[in-house]
Amino acid sequence: MIAEAPMEARGVAVDLGGRRVLAGVDLDLHVGELLAIVGPNGSGKTTLLRTLLGLQPPAEGEVRLLGRPVRELRPAARARRAAWMPQEERPSENLTVEEYVGLARFPHIGAFGLEDASDRLAVDAAVAACDLEAFRNRGVLDLSGGERQRVLFARALAQASPVLVLDEPTSHLDMARQFETMAYLDRFRRERPGRAVLVSMHDLNLACRFADHLLWLSRGRVAAVDTPQASVTAERIYQVFGVETLVQRHDGQVVVFPARPATEPPPSSRGGRRVHVICGGGSGEQLLPALVGAGHSVSAGALHLLDSDEALAQELHVSVAVEAPFSPLSEPTRAENRRLMANADVVVVAPLALGPANIANLEDLLALGAGRQIVLMEGTPLAGRDFTGGQAGRVLRELAARGAVAVAGLAALLQLLREPAPPEGEPASGRSPVP
Repeated sequence: MIAEAPMEARGVAVDLGGRRVLAGVDLDLHVGELLAIVGPNGSGKTTLLRTLLGLQPPAEGEVRLLGRPVRELRPAARARRAAWMPQEERPSENLTVEEYVGLARFPHIGAFGLEDASDRLAVDAAVAACDLEAFRNRGVLDLSGGERQRVLFARALAQASPVLVLDEPTSHLDMARQFETMAYLDRFRRERPGRAVLVSMHDLNLACRFADHLLWLSRGRVAAVDTPQASVTAERIYQVFGVETLVQRHDGQVVVFPARPATEPPPSSRGGRRVHVICGGGSGEQLLPALVGAGHSVSAGALHLLDSDEALAQELHVSVAVEAPFSPLSEPTRAENRRLMANADVVVVAPLALGPANIANLEDLLALGAGRQIVLMEGTPLAGRDFTGGQAGRVLRELAARGAVAVAGLAALLQLLREPAPPEGEPASGRSPVP
């Protein structure tokens, strides 16, 4: 055991309200490390962080900060070793942002309570790092929840302690601010000698993106401690969070998706057909709701996580093959999408933008062979949405040669789907193959 490790805990147990809420917790936070504690609400994450900082006395076990038992440290000495960012804090008076961030400097101010240049520099740097310059003279109580959370983060940074301990620092932030906050923490522990970060999180994808190790907390006990690559599995997520997920790995990164239905929903009792939609980037915005509303059994994909069509498919409970954001389609995702297409009576290709990341959708459709009707939705000319150097056009022409038909607009598509399926190799009634 390293004598001057930033933080260590051995056999920590905590009792609250006559009930044991933490038991047998061991933890090691190393220099330069970002360690994320993950677990559901009520698992004990906040209690553990408060105990590690000496804000909550343990019933059993010991915590050490920079080699010293926490119980032996006065509050100012603890604060010089570790800065604390709670989930929420509402001050009793409406201090300005600058004044509130400046409270972090009290552990460093001498006996006369006078600030010096280093205190002002620390506050200025923290305000700038959290993009709060425009709010410097605003009252903290006048800010939104997300803005106040950035102020709490700035206060923790201004404390200039070697250990940062943060409880759900991204919970009230939008996606861009979440990423900025985690990226800053990543730089903090990498670029500043002797620094370390301990953070509790709900967002497994953010934790996997930035943390060196994950400590899985379940019902007050440690379920596992390991790297994201080694510890994130669908089985462990179900064990800890009680939800079913899909876990994929891309270029060294772990990505967690919500679980997809194991089987396709049955066709509608109104005589709907099984329709798979190749869309993306909003090209399915009208298609997907209209098809579902018309009583068809709809699937979609492959779509990238965070794509607007992927979010819409989730909302509509449409089965969908999903890929990590900004990634080429992986073989597991392609295999799932081929399965969905193979189960369909009709595959509809929306007028989507086609690039290297999603051209595989058309290639897999072409390779799938006969057995389903293929419909190409007319829209923006292909020249304005083909970013594959002409590859997409070649695949679409081959689909046309095999009997794919073109329809102009949603009404025409819905009418086509109401008609009996044409004999294999023949175009739908009243329509011509794609030229």
